Amino acid sequence: MTQVRLRPTLIILLVAWLGVITFAMLMLMSAQISRWERRFDDDARLLVSEVKNKLDTNEAVLAGFSAFLQAVDRGDTESAERYAATATATYPHIYMIEVARRVALSEQAAFEASLRKKWRSGFRMKNFSEITRRPAINPGPISHTWPILFMYPSLPDTQAIYGLRLETVDYLSHSLGLAHNSNKPVVSPVFDMYEGGSAYILLREVTRPARTTSSDLNFFGSTMTAMLVIKAQSLFPSQNKEADLQKISFSAYIASAASSESLLFEQKATQAGELDSLFLPSFKRRLSIDNASQPTLMIFNRQLLWSDLITQETVSLLAFLACALCLVPWLTIRHYGALDRATIEHERSAYLATHDLLTDLPNRFLFLDRFEQAFQNWQRNGNSFALLLIDLDHFKDVNDHHGHEVGDQVLIAAGKRMSQELRACDTVARHGGDEFVILLVNILNAEDARKVGEKLLASMSEPMETSAGVLRISCSIGISICPTHGETMDTLRKHADQAMYCSKALGRNTVSVHAMDPG
Repeated sequence: MTQVRLRPTLIILLVAWLGVITFAMLMLMSAQISRWERRFDDDARLLVSEVKNKLDTNEAVLAGFSAFLQAVDRGDTESAERYAATATATYPHIYMIEVARRVALSEQAAFEASLRKKWRSGFRMKNFSEITRRPAINPGPISHTWPILFMYPSLPDTQAIYGLRLETVDYLSHSLGLAHNSNKPVVSPVFDMYEGGSAYILLREVTRPARTTSSDLNFFGSTMTAMLVIKAQSLFPSQNKEADLQKISFSAYIASAASSESLLFEQKATQAGELDSLFLPSFKRRLSIDNASQPTLMIFNRQLLWSDLITQETVSLLAFLACALCLVPWLTIRHYGALDRATIEHERSAYLATHDLLTDLPNRFLFLDRFEQAFQNWQRNGNSFALLLIDLDHFKDVNDHHGHEVGDQVLIAAGKRMSQELRACDTVARHGGDEFVILLVNILNAEDARKVGEKLLASMSEPMETSAGVLRISCSIGISICPTHGETMDTLRKHADQAMYCSKALGRNTVSVHAMDPG
C-alpha cells in the first residue's frame, strides 16, 4: 500500500475535523449539563413550594383556631378538641395544638383550686425547670402567668406539660413577650421537645371581651395564647422520596425574632466519586421562602455524576461522534492516498514516455525537448552547444557470443559511465540499439567538446563486470557544433553521424569533430 504523504492541507483537514468533533462532544456534554441544571432548579423549586405550602397552612390554621377561640364558650373544651382534631387530621405536619391562658398571680391559687375540683384533681402550675431539670430562668417582675391548659392530641408523654407556665420556658419567654405586643403570629426558635425530636412553636395572642357571667368552668378566660407545635421533620418534603431527588443535598433554616436562623431539617446526598467532583460541576442554590411569620431559607447542593450524563441517548450520540471521528479521517486519508497513487502513476507514465526502459536514460522525445531548450538559450545568449553521437564498437559480437542479456548489461553500464562523466546540465540519451547521443550545453569551442569525448573514451575503456565475466569495450564518437555545423536537430545529428563514421574508419575508439578533424 502506498504511504500517504503528510501534506499541509491533509494535516489541516484532520486537525480541523478533530476540532469539530471535539467541539461537538463538548456541546453535547454542555447541553446535558444545562439540562440537568434546569432539572435541578425545577426540583429545588418543587421542594420549596411544598415547604412553603406547609408554612402558609400553619398561619391559616393558627388564624382559624384563634378566631374559633374568640367565638367559643369559655368552657367548651369539647368543641376545641373537635376543631383541633379536624385540623391535625387534615394537616398531618401539625404535631399539636395548645392553648395557654393568662392568669393573674393574685388569682393563681383560686384558679388552681377551681381546676382541681372541676377538671383535673392533680392540676397545679409548674415551672419548666421542674420538668426538664434544667436551670430555671428569671422571668422578671410579672403580674400574670400563662399555664398550658389545652393540648390536642393529649398524648401520654405530654401529660406533664399541663399547667406549664410559658414564661418559664427559656426558648418561649421572648416570643411570648413579642406576641403580647402584636396581633400577628410569632415563631419560636427550634427546640428539643420534652417527648423527643425537635420542633418550633407558632403562637398568637387571642383576646375577647370580658363577660360579667361565665359558665361553670371559666376555662379559656379572656386572654389566651394559641399555639401550633410543628415538628421540624414533619416539614421535610414528601416529594423527596423520588429517586432522583435523593441525589440533592438540602437544608432548611427558619429565622425567629428571638434568635438567628435555626436548622429545621437537612438531607445528605450520596457521596460523589472523585472523578465526579474533579470533572463535573456542582449546582448550588439558596432560595428564600417569603412567609410573614416563618421566614425560611433553603440551601440546595447537587453534585453532577457521570452516571447522570452517560445515558443510553448520550452513549449513542458519543458512539456516533466517535465513529465519525475515525471514519472521516480514514476516508480523507484514503482519498489523498488515491490522489498520491494517481500522481505516482502519472509521474511514472510521464517518465516511461520520456526515458529508455532498459538504461533509464532520456529517450529521443526528452532529448528533443532538451535540444529545443539549448537552441533557445543559444538564440537568446549566444551560448554554443555540441551534439555527440556515440556508437559502441563490436557490440554485435557481444550479443552473438554472450547473449542479449549480457549485451543489455553492457548497455546499462555504458549509460551509467557516460552520465557520471557529464555535468548536471548536460544530457545523455539512448539513440537506439547501441547508439547514444549527448547534448553538451554552454561550450566555448569544438576543443571543449573533444575533451569531453576523450573523457568518455577513457571511461568506457575500463573493464566492465557482467554475468559473463569481465569485458572490455570501446566506442566511436562523432561531434557536431551549433551553429558551426548547423542549427537544426536533423542537420547536427547528420553531421555528428558522419563524424562518428569517420572515427570508425580511423580504427574505432576515437573522437572526431565534423569537418574539423579529417583524419
